[in-house]
Amino acid sequence: MEELNAKTQMAKIRNFERGFMATHLINLGARLGIFEALNENKEGLTIPVLASKLGIYEPYLKIWCQTAYHFEILDGDEKGRFMLQPYLDEILGDKNHFRNYLANIAMDVDIIGDGFTKSAGAFRTGNPLPIYNSPDFSELVYEPTKNIALAFLFMIFPKNKHLKQRLEQGIRFLDIGCGDGSLVIQLAQAFGNTTFVGIGPDANGIKSARSTISKLELEGRLSVEHLGGEKLSYKDEFDMVSMVVTLHEIPPAARQKVVENAYHALKQDGCLLVLDFPYPGQLEDFRNPMYNYGILDQFYEICANCVHLTNEQQDEILSAAGFKNIQRMPIGKGMFDFISATK
Repeated sequence: MEELNAKTQMAKIRNFERGFMATHLINLGARLGIFEALNENKEGLTIPVLASKLGIYEPYLKIWCQTAYHFEILDGDEKGRFMLQPYLDEILGDKNHFRNYLANIAMDVDIIGDGFTKSAGAFRTGNPLPIYNSPDFSELVYEPTKNIALAFLFMIFPKNKHLKQRLEQGIRFLDIGCGDGSLVIQLAQAFGNTTFVGIGPDANGIKSARSTISKLELEGRLSVEHLGGEKLSYKDEFDMVSMVVTLHEIPPAARQKVVENAYHALKQDGCLLVLDFPYPGQLEDFRNPMYNYGILDQFYEICANCVHLTNEQQDEILSAAGFKNIQRMPIGKGMFDFISATK
């Protein structure tokens, strides 16, 4: 471990500042269409050509490109062309690639960053910030999670083949906290014998989901309801119930009720599927990289009244609702925990 002194501590803080600047630079580049243009021209573009193509003031664009080169986001050649560094085409250039991270950057800068400037008042009062209940926030949050189904298709199902087999055979599946329906829509497209229901408290998300369902002509096998999990009244109707990046989002006062309603909605021997962030239960684990995602997510979401649960707390709330055979599997090197339990 590097010795701590004023010099090393200043370097650490300076590095945080550089990350802040780089994040804003990336978000600005996405807004201006720079990454898309460079992705379409793999060999690179000169600043005059790029400025003309995108309608950007050339002197400002020059500084942006040079700074992006400094951050090793862009490379350059002897012809004055700038191009994306290797593999950044899929992370920053191609918005349809599952690794594309621009939506996360936009959420960090445009919503979370704005929230941070207002959060001192919330920290003093404990009152959630209204910005986290806005349509703009919902829209930005859904974008980074639009490919969450890929975690099931390529990371969870290969190691839990019995779940995939049941979906292929045909069951009834309920998703609590469906957002804009991206998970159940993609699962409905992948598993033609299964019927799906999604519920969620966000009216804008449900409206978007219904529009997509209609366009894809999935109405016969997929429906969504504008409904919070605490008001769920299904009894013994579903073979699987999922809560995907949802458990920590449920207000603490309603959380136990939602989990109990999920239990009641399942048929006997039905399966609950939970995908959520792991969160440390002891101080020393707050420096364990396995918890990076959960720690940062909790920090910005605390002003939205979201409270993450430790592994022990998750198990306790599931057990209290009646679930048994609780099993846990890490996904994406600490990004998520996949938890399964049976009724």
